[in-house]
Parts: sequence; structure tokens; C-alpha cells
Amino acid sequence: MRRFLLLVAVSVPMIASSAQTPSPKPGTTDKKQPPLCTVSGRVVAAADGAPIKSARVALVEEKAGRHPHVFAATTDNDGRFEIQKIDPARYEFVASHTGYINQRYQAKGTGDGAILALVPGQEVAGVLFRLLRGAVINGRVIDEAGEPMQGVTVSVLRKLSDEEREEAGPIGKKLGLLELFSAFTDDRGEYRIFGLKPGDYYIKAVEMPELPNMLRAVDTTDWAMLEEFGSQYAPLFYPGVVQLDQAQAMSLHAGEEIQADFAMRHIKTVQVSGRVIAADGGPATKAYVDLSIPEVSGWTQSLGTSTDAKGEFAIKGIPPGSYILSARQHDQDKLYVTRQKLEVGDEKLDSVTIAFGRGTNITGRVHAGSPGSNALERIRVSLSPTDDANEGAYASAEVKKDGSFQFNDVADGGYALHVGVEEGWFVKSARLGGEDVFQKGVQVEKGTSGGSLEIVLSSEGAQLDGTVTDKDHGQPIAGAQVSLKLDPETPYNRIRSHQTSTDQNGQFNFRALPAGKYRVTAKLPSATPEVPAIRSEPQTITLSDHEHQALQIKLALPETE
Repeated sequence: MRRFLLLVAVSVPMIASSAQTPSPKPGTTDKKQPPLCTVSGRVVAAADGAPIKSARVALVEEKAGRHPHVFAATTDNDGRFEIQKIDPARYEFVASHTGYINQRYQAKGTGDGAILALVPGQEVAGVLFRLLRGAVINGRVIDEAGEPMQGVTVSVLRKLSDEEREEAGPIGKKLGLLELFSAFTDDRGEYRIFGLKPGDYYIKAVEMPELPNMLRAVDTTDWAMLEEFGSQYAPLFYPGVVQLDQAQAMSLHAGEEIQADFAMRHIKTVQVSGRVIAADGGPATKAYVDLSIPEVSGWTQSLGTSTDAKGEFAIKGIPPGSYILSARQHDQDKLYVTRQKLEVGDEKLDSVTIAFGRGTNITGRVHAGSPGSNALERIRVSLSPTDDANEGAYASAEVKKDGSFQFNDVADGGYALHVGVEEGWFVKSARLGGEDVFQKGVQVEKGTSGGSLEIVLSSEGAQLDGTVTDKDHGQPIAGAQVSLKLDPETPYNRIRSHQTSTDQNGQFNFRALPAGKYRVTAKLPSATPEVPAIRSEPQTITLSDHEHQALQIKLALPETE
């Protein structure tokens, strides 16, 4: 059976019910609980100030790991809300409603906004959320005979800015397009994508036969035919071109609705088939194989299937082009991953071979505090490539209860280490055969990595607090984005970079930091993409173990009339 890879974006959790008081945090009792807080305000439409009924408003505890405290309410007929019995803490604060774009506390336009910091017993009144109407793209997809095409996937993509690619690291620098939303055409050939922020977007239509079958009733004969033939239509960018460099971007404003129609046309597609060899040399059964488009991120940009009992696979309906062929297999508690570049022409490829077990196995152990610590629960470690030689390769492993882990089948090349730790913990050190991984990375050459990977976690790090203010008037700036990067920053130590937003008092804080030299900057995002963000001059600080420093950052705001 043909399957598709789904990349799911996890958003801020929302609760559409009245606020409730959560259970006391571990180590506290009701008698010692500090005075609780109250937050109230209104949600209105940005266009005319009309109240929005039944909007959802939520406070989500900042940097609380997997189980943040959430306090929420819905608005009444006048758009008013009140959330009571809130624990004093720092919160992400957001309002949402169907048809509108989510807005964060004190955000300008669709920016990230500010953190809401609550002290014991505080009452915050008069909060105002002004929600922008989401833009809409709709249209119709027809075939060469003018007949509606059902089940075509239409996706909305946007180009990453230079700054976004820079912040994403080595892989992000090569990423051209990011898929945001997608929809399927109905029996009339019509689709509708809503809730889009103002901006410039590219639109792509591609026939993906199987997925719509899972969303509607379908005759088994129809399903079998689609499986057999695959897609015979060329994926198109609006206004109907095959190549991205010929595509036309569409500019959307808040609340605007634009129509984008597609007339699909036939193209010669081919089948890519072959086999996957397991690490032991036998057939790799139940491995997932997919072809993805380089430099484009999104689940509709890949097409794949699973291997059978002989380790064989076949992917139909592939148009000519350059692809990355990937294979993944779970073997008990081991994960094998391998990738290779593949050029698809006008003739079918029926003898493609991709193999596991040709890379290096890297063992290691995570050390975390005292015995019995829960810091090792559900931790994953991963390696991401940092050079062109092993582009597309990666490795991932789950840490066992005793702290041990193993990367399987790691291809030659340079890698950066990533460790998913609980809030309040950080990676104090990581060494491979005596070498500092954050300085030299994980280097795999000629089937060897040079030893065991030893990772030490700690919950006793340095702290950095600070305030962002207006350079001329000294007023605190809410919603400024503060970034903290090691100096110098390299592809290998990016895991230690952090970013946060200032609260309503212009204050920010970083906890659980490893000792080192850092470069600190702040920027105030603009309300529109056309206006550049306001940035501070970088400051350099050096933090020692357990040290607590404070820092003041000044932004030069433009004069207002």
C-alpha cells in the first residue's frame, strides 16, 4: 500500500473551557500557595472594533516542558473574558477564533508579542486583543477536458527570509520553500485554504491518489486503479507552470479572498522501484521508502511506500526531476536511516538499491544528576548533518533508562548533536573520544567515529536576567525578541542558542545556561513584512557556573508624530 509522510506542526495548546485551578506543583501544598491572579479584557475585530463572541483566550505557562499549566476562558457576547485563580508565573498569552489569525499579547500585527508575567495576587485588567481576519485562497482544479478533478492536493508555500534561513542553521540555508497549509479538492474540483496571514505565497497543485481515498467513500475498483497507475499529471505551481522559478507569488492582505484556478495537464511519469537491504544483508521488510524534493519542506512534497516481505518497493507516478531517496526502518529498539540522491528521467527505474548497515554505529551514555533523577525520561538524541557531503543524512536514538543509547548506520560526514532535555536541564558537556562535540562536532570518517559519546546533563546552570528599554526615553519595551548565542556560534554549538520575548515590563530571563561566552541581541519585529525589524547593538557577556547576571539592552525606536 502506498503511504504518505505527514509532518505535523504542534501549536500552542488551547483549552476552550472555563479556567480551572491546576493541582499544586510537586513539593508545594495549598497552605503555602501564593495569592492567585486574575486577568480580564476583551477580544474585538481589528477592522471595526466589533466584539468577537466565543473567542478562546489562554494563558500557557512559559518554558514549562511537556506539561505546562494552562488557564483559559471564552468571551461573552460583548467579547469580554475573565480568567481567575491563575498561579503567578510567566505565560504565553494568546486569543483565537475561527476565521481570524491568532494574536498574542501586545503583538503588533501577527508578530510573536510579549510574555505576560504575573506576580502573586496581581490583577491585570483592560487587556485588548484585536484579531485580524485571515486571508483566503480558493479555486477550482480541472483536467485537460475541463472536467473537475477530485482529490488534488493544493498547498500554500512561502519563501523563507534570509534571516529565517540563517537562524535555521546549515540545513535551513539551503531551504527555499516552506509548506504551510494544504487542502483537497472536492467532487466539484474546488478547494479552500483559509486563515492565512498577510504576505506573499506560492500555490502548488499535485495529484496524490491515495490520501483522499482515506477521507471519502470510494469504490474498491477505483482505488485499485489509482494505486496501479499513480498520478499522470504534472505538479503545477500557480499560474500553471512546472518550474518554481516561473511561478507567480500572490500577495494577500488581511481578510482578502483570492481565487487561483489550475488546469492540470498530462506529463509522462515513471515508476521508481527497487529493494532495500537490511543491516544484516537480508531484505529490509516494512521499511518506509520515499522520494522528496530537495530544498522544499512539506508533507505533500514527498511520495512513498513500504517494502514488502522481499524488501522490495515501487513508487508510481514520479515526474522527471531531482529527488532525495530515503529509507527508514525500526528494528526493535533500533532506528536505521539512509538517504541518497536520485535523478529521475523519462524512463522507469526498476533496479534501485538502497542499503542499511553501511554506516557507523555510535554508542553513548547520558549522565544526569543523582540516581533516580527523572531527567532521562523520554529523552531523544539526534545527529544532523553540517556539510554537503552527507546532505539529507541524520540519526536518532532514544535514551534508555540506564542512560545508554546507540546511533545506527551513521554515514560518513560531520554532524551536530541535539539533545531533547526537560525544562530546567541543559547539556553541560558532550565528548566523543575526548573531543568536545560542541567545538568539533561528531565526525564520522571511514567507518569510525573515534569512541563513545558521553553526554552530561545538569540542572544547576547560570542565569541571565535583563530589561529591554527605549534608548532615548528609558521606557520598557514589551514583545522584544532577545537572542542568546554562544560566541563564536558554530554549526556544532547551535543547540546552546536560546531566544525569548520580553514581558509587559520589558523584562526577560534565561535559565539553565552552560558556562561560556555569549552574544546577546534584541530586536523589535515590525507590524508589516515591508518594514525591517529594529535591532540592538550586540553585547558580549561571559557566564560562569551557577553565576547570575543582569543585563540592560537599549533599542533606538523611531520618533513618532
